[in-house]
Amino acid sequence: MEGKALKLPSFKLPKIELPRPTRWDFFAIGALALGLVLTGANLAVANAKAPGEPFPAGLTPLFITGQLIVCCGGLLLLGKTAKEGTWWGNLASIGAMLVGMSGVLLAAALWAVA
Repeated sequence: MEGKALKLPSFKLPKIELPRPTRWDFFAIGALALGLVLTGANLAVANAKAPGEPFPAGLTPLFITGQLIVCCGGLLLLGKTAKEGTWWGNLASIGAMLVGMSGVLLAAALWAVA
């Protein structure tokens, strides 16, 4: 037994093949990114205003309409990506719908509080 090295059994991870994103997946990812940018801009405007100062009246309809477009666009893109069978687009479309809906609620809540 002296001088012999012990060999441990080799362990290899299984090879996972990810599907390549299609054109519609990138549209869905773009819609999700747009919704996140609108949400961030809404929060930035809300944090930039002084306490007690009203929320800019012209920006509220802009944020609400933009987030509604993102939400409805995410729903339409979900139909297209589900038909193609790509899960990248499915996840991004569902994310765009959720970000759009929550962005509408955020914009309405910030407008109501101010």
